[in-house]
Amino acid sequence: MGIVDLSNFLSEVGRVVIVMSGKGGVGKSIIASSLAIGLALKGRSVAILDADIHGPSVPWIMGVENGYMTVDSDGFINPIEIENIAVISIELLLTNKDVPLIWRGPLKTRAILEILSRTRVGKRDYLIIDMPPGTGDEPLTIVQHLKNKIMGAVLVTVPGELVKHVVTKAEIFLKELGVPLLGIVVNMSYFKCPTCNTIHRLFGATSIMNENIIAEIPIDPLLAQMVSSGKLIDYLKGSSSTAKSLLRIADSVANMEAQK
Repeated sequence: MGIVDLSNFLSEVGRVVIVMSGKGGVGKSIIASSLAIGLALKGRSVAILDADIHGPSVPWIMGVENGYMTVDSDGFINPIEIENIAVISIELLLTNKDVPLIWRGPLKTRAILEILSRTRVGKRDYLIIDMPPGTGDEPLTIVQHLKNKIMGAVLVTVPGELVKHVVTKAEIFLKELGVPLLGIVVNMSYFKCPTCNTIHRLFGATSIMNENIIAEIPIDPLLAQMVSSGKLIDYLKGSSSTAKSLLRIADSVANMEAQK
């Protein structure tokens, strides 16, 4: 595949942060969306790209799943704007959102690059990319095309030895491609009993080097409810300890930006 010209798109974006995991089911889209919202709450202008072709979640988490990105007569795409965040997803171009996209790798990567190169994202301090799980076609293509703009990557995991093994693969992927690791977020890290305040680590202890962890997110039934109803933004504006843990991810990224 030839290199798609992303110069116009990149000129409008300050920094790119990719959010990835070595496997699915760890809550990566919630973490990516929380990072975007957290940065926006700090006054930054943000765009978030849902690069998962088969299982896009960001539009639902952000509460815009019933909306549509519009396409101008010249073929350029206008993202959906919410709370100073531009939401970009192929899901928001589909007239029937229940129909699966049964595509092979080359078609998926081409679609992602077309969306990147033809979206009127405007001037943004950050582009957050919610990567599909793994280290295959789509993550590799995105990193190769955006490498000069990528500030770094946030890895998302859950506790457990098996997941630690998968995270190690993702870390090596980043190292080989020259992408800095900004930190690791351990999702579903523990459950705090609301009655006795006892902490239960349902998936075992975190087995990752502590210096790499920027946030540990507990299991929170209210968070799950708010995400399911597309109200993550409202949740993060609250004062719960889980909301503060999620916002800590944006704090870490912003602090790293200030140090560069």
